[in-house]
Amino acid sequence: MKLFLDPVLQKDTCQYRKRRRRHLSGLSLIVLFLIVSTFVVACGGKKNIHISMESSKFLNLDDSGAPLPVIVRVYQLKNKENMEKADFLSLWKSDKDILGEDLLDRSEVTLLPESTIELNVESGKDAGYLAVMVLFRKPQGGSWRQIIPLKESRVHSVKISVHERSLKIINVK
Repeated sequence: MKLFLDPVLQKDTCQYRKRRRRHLSGLSLIVLFLIVSTFVVACGGKKNIHISMESSKFLNLDDSGAPLPVIVRVYQLKNKENMEKADFLSLWKSDKDILGEDLLDRSEVTLLPESTIELNVESGKDAGYLAVMVLFRKPQGGSWRQIIPLKESRVHSVKISVHERSLKIINVK
């Protein structure tokens, strides 16, 4: 009798196994979809950029040689063209008008001589550039601003050095 029922039992068992496999593969796809969508949402959101600014004791010297504090502006921009074209005075007085729709966010801090400031900036998904401008008494050339691309590289931290009348990006990670 066992020989007679074996093919029937094997047939039913095989169909059960096929259904079970289909059920498991569907469940696996759902789990995989949830994991991938979690990563996409996490990567597509805002990211924190840590900015460290340090100044020298010869910062923004007045006519008598005494160091003075400066105001540092940090901009998040869609595009850099308007920032690159602008001169110091017009950007200092009417930055919002000049940068227009490219301006996504603006932060402003005061940097004292021989000091360090730590700043965290939350960059949005549309931010293509991070621009830094230092308001010196007597700016020289184009060393009063720096522009850092965000889209091509994964920027997590920026180290900035401000001396006399110049701004330098020391390190970008």
